[in-house]
Amino acid sequence: MKDSAHPNDQLAAAKRSTTDAARPDIVTKISASGKMTARQRMAALLDPGSEVEFGSIAAAKQDGEWIPEAGGVDFIGAIDGQPVIASSTDYTDHGGGYGAGRLGRLFAVAYERRWPVVLFVDGGGSRAQHPRSGLGHIETSGQIGRFSFLDGLPELSGWVPTIAIVSGPAFAGHASLAGFSDFLISTPGSSIGMGGPPMVEAALGQRLSPNDLAGAEMHELGGGIDLLVESEQAAINAAKEYLRFYGQRHTTAVAPTEIDLDRLEGNYDVCLVIDSIIDRNSWFELRPNFAPNVATALTRINGKPVGLMANRLDKTIDEHAAVKIGRFVELCNTYEYPLVALVDTPGCSTRPRQKKKDAANTPLEVPGITRWHTRVLLAHQQRTVPLISIQLGQNGGIAGTLMTGVSSTRGVPLMKLAWPSVTMGQRDGFSAVVDHNAFDDVIQPNETSNRVRRLLALLGADGLDRPSRAAKKHWIDTW
Repeated sequence: MKDSAHPNDQLAAAKRSTTDAARPDIVTKISASGKMTARQRMAALLDPGSEVEFGSIAAAKQDGEWIPEAGGVDFIGAIDGQPVIASSTDYTDHGGGYGAGRLGRLFAVAYERRWPVVLFVDGGGSRAQHPRSGLGHIETSGQIGRFSFLDGLPELSGWVPTIAIVSGPAFAGHASLAGFSDFLISTPGSSIGMGGPPMVEAALGQRLSPNDLAGAEMHELGGGIDLLVESEQAAINAAKEYLRFYGQRHTTAVAPTEIDLDRLEGNYDVCLVIDSIIDRNSWFELRPNFAPNVATALTRINGKPVGLMANRLDKTIDEHAAVKIGRFVELCNTYEYPLVALVDTPGCSTRPRQKKKDAANTPLEVPGITRWHTRVLLAHQQRTVPLISIQLGQNGGIAGTLMTGVSSTRGVPLMKLAWPSVTMGQRDGFSAVVDHNAFDDVIQPNETSNRVRRLLALLGADGLDRPSRAAKKHWIDTW
């Protein structure tokens, strides 16, 4: 140890060097861009006074001088009193690329304690080893526990909620973390891709900005992110709201909006039907601009979390809508959210597209609804949470089944209701044996809310108040 400094003084100085107060120029620059520093993100995310930092010191020199960690910050803390693992890369510090060992360690803690994970991931990729390797430094942080950087988050899929926030360029390992998460939030101007601009330029000779290459706006339309919000603070608010569905299984029940649905039957607005069923101000839609012909949202009914799906716009189910439905069913099933499906669809469709060709000018086939509809049925087949379906209008072909599962097998709807105006479909010689239009009851539209809310109120005894099982049901499909 240097004679000029007491060991404790030098350790304190090393830790101070990682704070925002130690780098005012960088903080000013980040604030001018409308963004937060890594530590400001953590302060806005976590309950005040709950933060426990991990890994602020990375190594020691041969003479004993302490070396602070670089590239980001990691914490255990709480959100609304619920323990969480929270991490943020720091793009201004080594490009946000900090060693993978710390995250693997925290993923192990999340798995063992069953704590949700919230990650800010903007950077050019993780570092396979510390940049100080080979300098004779003694490492103080590294691989501890059962997981590495890349297998930890996939193992958490379907076991605890995993949230990624991308508000800058996220490439390589950072993009992998974003893609493995079951809830992905981004902000305008950010980007998510496996190969960054330098790699693309080296390979193709083309210089592109991160957003031109893999912009969040493109991912929003293609289903690559759950929400595109206007700022980092809005992303933090969305992450907290998402976690409330998991952590706050009981809130005060709020009466739905009173709407005379009988007056609207035959020319209804599905948004009004939804408002008449759910607790007011509880609608939290996922991927609203991807496959908008079907709405998928977390919401509350009687103060309890529920997943709700509804056909809208042209109401057909194409491959994008099928993918959206299937993953939403997986999400709700693994976190024990009962499902409500509002069905009104004329049938399945394929999306018009230009035919692609490979280098030899041979047409390439693109999988369409004929492949993706089976994935939805598999998601329903493994579903164990109850589903209530209400057919509001049409149910063409197999499209309605994609919303509810096959009624003659596992996962049969808990109750299958219909409005008087439903289209029953074409009768054939088999309908006396297998009738996919069968309902438990036909009700007036104004009865819908009462039926759904009363039935869901009876489910508390089924162990649906919190996922307490000893093993996860399944992982959640990536995007």
